[in-house]
Amino acid sequence: MKIFNSLVFLLAANIFLSACNTSQQTSNHLKDSLLSTNSSDSTILVYASGLEKISPSLQQEESPVYTKGDYNFYVTIMSKDSLPVIYREFGDSGEYGYIDKTYYLENGELVLYLEKSKQALAGEKPNFQYKQSRIYFRNNVFLKAEERFAESDSLIKQTQFSLVDQNLVDKNKQFDFQTLQDAVHHSGDFNLTFDRIQSAARGKNYLVLSSINSGYESSYQITKPDSIFANIQTNPDAFRGKKINIKYNREGTHMIYKSANLGF
Repeated sequence: MKIFNSLVFLLAANIFLSACNTSQQTSNHLKDSLLSTNSSDSTILVYASGLEKISPSLQQEESPVYTKGDYNFYVTIMSKDSLPVIYREFGDSGEYGYIDKTYYLENGELVLYLEKSKQALAGEKPNFQYKQSRIYFRNNVFLKAEERFAESDSLIKQTQFSLVDQNLVDKNKQFDFQTLQDAVHHSGDFNLTFDRIQSAARGKNYLVLSSINSGYESSYQITKPDSIFANIQTNPDAFRGKKINIKYNREGTHMIYKSANLGF
């Protein structure tokens, strides 16, 4: 496990981007935990935690925010030595809740799938269920699954995980990393082209890209119109179906247009 061993070395050397005492203590704690544990699931958790610690130094690629129905989501891929070690998909359905999926890989193999969600429950008053799930893998084989529930984000952190009955788990579930890569690289179902300029309340305008085949859209709010946007707004039919490369700032699941050029 080359990446795993490299991570241990980094932890042992206290290379976590900061020389502060707190960071050094955290690194030493992770190193000691990893060296002292004999449990596969515990080792996997230490490995995932270590990846999160060094995540600011990892190569990161992020997709635009895509919309389908009432679901908005974006994907982040973090790589070490050009090999993905973390995939993350964050999706938001507004008043219906959110879901945050994280996949931790070692040498190209999935070792931990972590899912956090907030889901609206039926009832007259707004009521939500918070859930966290962890599924462990070893050598591409299901190891175990555990989960916990609570009525708030603060309470769930105080709740212990419970083992899930293996008969209730889909041990052969396939995780589609290709779709996540397509989302980041604007390919496949995420090969979007210009669709329309959409006006909303309070005079807000959005430049909208879409795919007829997949139904995905990406919307960029226009706060400072430039010459490219002005040309598109003047004659949208001339640009419909064309590729547009857009630079933007993301705020949660909301994108603010910065600039654009035609094609990639």
